Amino acid sequence: MKPYIFAAALAAVAVNPAVSADTGVVAVYEATPEQLWSTVDFHQPSENIMPPIASSRRTGEGVGATKINKLASDGAEIHLLLAYYDPTARAFNYTIQQGPLPVKNYVGQVRVTDAGAGRAQLSWQGTYEPDGVSTEQADEILGGFYAAIAEKIGGIYKRVP
Repeated sequence: MKPYIFAAALAAVAVNPAVSADTGVVAVYEATPEQLWSTVDFHQPSENIMPPIASSRRTGEGVGATKINKLASDGAEIHLLLAYYDPTARAFNYTIQQGPLPVKNYVGQVRVTDAGAGRAQLSWQGTYEPDGVSTEQADEILGGFYAAIAEKIGGIYKRVP
């Protein structure tokens, strides 16, 4: 375990007041928490739930694992690092180490919780500092990414309004 990786990522975000902390998606699906977790877990191929991703390659297990996601649009790569992982709580955090997105100090938080009645809730949030674009533009770009994830998962499990 390398808890310092997550602490360093959060520290980088926490010290900068220009960070946007309100972009993400929360959605409920007709699936058990275990089913939804098995779909969104960091260790699963990203292209299964992320339409902008053509392919992904993961190295390692648990905290410290890395994943390289290749964009379908131009083949650019997004390098991710798993900073926190708790499969029992169905939660993980990751950081973007490098990539073409107009953000820096990105920390993503993914949580799956029981919504009752055979349903599960997905919360996928990102905290970051815009890089070369306005906060609104960064929020729009990443907001579109999160919306695409929610929609793609909605094709696997029925999304509950």
